[in-house]
Amino acid sequence: MMQNKIKEQPPVVLTIAGSDSLSGGGLQADLATFNEYNLFGLTAITSIVTVLPEIFEIHAESAKLLADQLASVQAHFTLAGIKLGLIPNLEQMIVILQFLNQLDRNIPLVVDPVLVFKEDHAPELDAIKKVYLENVFPLATIITPNLVESELLTNQPIKTLDDLIQSAQILKQTGAKNVIVKGGRRLGKQEAVDVLIMENNELEILSNPIIQNNFNNGAGCTFSAAILSGLVQNATVLSATQQAKTFVQHGIENGIAINQNLGNVWQGANRDV
Repeated sequence: MMQNKIKEQPPVVLTIAGSDSLSGGGLQADLATFNEYNLFGLTAITSIVTVLPEIFEIHAESAKLLADQLASVQAHFTLAGIKLGLIPNLEQMIVILQFLNQLDRNIPLVVDPVLVFKEDHAPELDAIKKVYLENVFPLATIITPNLVESELLTNQPIKTLDDLIQSAQILKQTGAKNVIVKGGRRLGKQEAVDVLIMENNELEILSNPIIQNNFNNGAGCTFSAAILSGLVQNATVLSATQQAKTFVQHGIENGIAINQNLGNVWQGANRDV
């Protein structure tokens, strides 16, 4: 029998997400975050994203290939938590829903509804939004849309903190246990502000000073992966989101430059804090 020297096996978590060739966001950011939290991360790849100076493309995997990956995970591991990231089409959404409905409902599910790459495909965007709102969000421990995604999901503009709060309240009505809407720097304040509504409907405003750099590629993916990591380690939703916000802040402050105008969040920055 094979043996190892690990006294206690780390919890195993799964990210269902796209692959970012720049490794700032997507499953690469998720795995890096899980590792920093001492979790063992598995992946089911929905797509491969390529980024050239003038071209951004999402190359979706087939629904069958995604289903085969999920079957592989299910055959070999007991999961402690799941994160959903970029799901590029409706066919994949159906596969993922079938997978989720077979699992233990007591493990945390963090849903990061990545919609900002789909605005140019209005008919499919509407269908995907409907599945999120009616089928996926009711399964979620917490959903983590940013301001733009919240506007798309609620069909309401967000210009002020009150708008952000109202958007979170609307999304809470979908059945998600907890909702955090990320305002970030988009509200034009000196603070990066997020609104959290918890299962008991208690509201928290979370804010950190805006960091004056653009090393934020992967911030959203890292944030939701850090929340899942905290929940798996039995943190409360409030504590997990607060810790995740700090985790991302350190990653942006110590980001990895891509070029003069853009950089990746570095999850490893938290080792020196």
